[in-house]
Amino acid sequence: MMKILVFGGSFDPVHKGHIAVLKKALQVVKPDVAHVVPAYHSPFKDKSPTPFKLRMQMAKAAFSPLGDNIVFDDYELKCGGKTYSYQLVEYLLKRYKNAEIYLLVGTDCLNDLHKWKNAPYIFQNATVVGGRRRGFSEHKADFKHIFLPGSFPKMSSTRARAHILASGTIPEDKVPPAVGEVILKNDLYGLEVHRWLKTHLKPNRYLHSVNVAELCAILSDIYDVPIEKAVQAGILHDAGKGFSGEELIKFCKTHKIKVPFFDDICHFEPHLLHSYISAWIAKKEFGVKDKEVLDAIKEHTLGSLEMTPLSKMLFVADISSKDRKYKDAFVIRTLAAQDLDKALLYAANRKLWFTIDSQKWLCPLGIELWNHLVKCAN
Repeated sequence: MMKILVFGGSFDPVHKGHIAVLKKALQVVKPDVAHVVPAYHSPFKDKSPTPFKLRMQMAKAAFSPLGDNIVFDDYELKCGGKTYSYQLVEYLLKRYKNAEIYLLVGTDCLNDLHKWKNAPYIFQNATVVGGRRRGFSEHKADFKHIFLPGSFPKMSSTRARAHILASGTIPEDKVPPAVGEVILKNDLYGLEVHRWLKTHLKPNRYLHSVNVAELCAILSDIYDVPIEKAVQAGILHDAGKGFSGEELIKFCKTHKIKVPFFDDICHFEPHLLHSYISAWIAKKEFGVKDKEVLDAIKEHTLGSLEMTPLSKMLFVADISSKDRKYKDAFVIRTLAAQDLDKALLYAANRKLWFTIDSQKWLCPLGIELWNHLVKCAN
């Protein structure tokens, strides 16, 4: 009987964990043929905005050096919709008569295999090959399976994408050089955002945006906010900061951007408009559709009475990122890792005092936020 190893995934992007687990599976299973099958639309995720052909290109760049018996299969592209693992097994059994199918998965999938569509068919017709990470209990695998020896790095494509979007750099410890070349060549995962920001912002303001995005990434783990949403809000929060006061006013009027207390802000402190313009740029220039992200960008300067955890994180990160050199920045940053609401109260306090000390106009939105936070604290 032919041994057929199959490894499916979004590969968005391929990371070194993918390579390590496939390499080991090839050594252990010793298949006659290995099929690498990029997902067209995973049943468990939103459809990837990264074109299938580029994810296939990354897969070929990463996995081709592992052997000559690897088939890069566009089966899911041909299906043209959500494809389930049992269908993939079914397809391979039809393609190869009298074959043994080995389905390679990570341990993050093993505990949920019973929930997969038509799981009994998978267990009856394939042997599951698992790459172990720490914390997985072997006794839960009550189906035909092989555990690969050793353990594998805890990596995820989500983390790799978030790193690129936050920093504008490709993490060399996670993404192999050949995959990095595809990412660079095609401006994937937010690299175009960084190029735009470098063109439209002063160097210090761009560096601040990167630092805010990176702090948002740290806080997202603590407060269970999706990391990609956090870094997206962080990197784009000051996209409109490169305009002068007059340009901000003109931009709002031209694009009919609604801003509370617009006339007063235009008269006393037009630079406050940058938050609303940044949200507009995020939506119109970069296609951000997530309302929570757009609201967080709008609210990062003056806040609101109904701030989500993401909005609070961005408000706090903006005033306490590591490029901020005033003495309370470290205090706020430390407090944010312990209690986000207390950090928000402290940050709002500092913003009010900065404004008063500078003898600037206090926007009613900032005053409303302060009064609201004091009431909530008591």
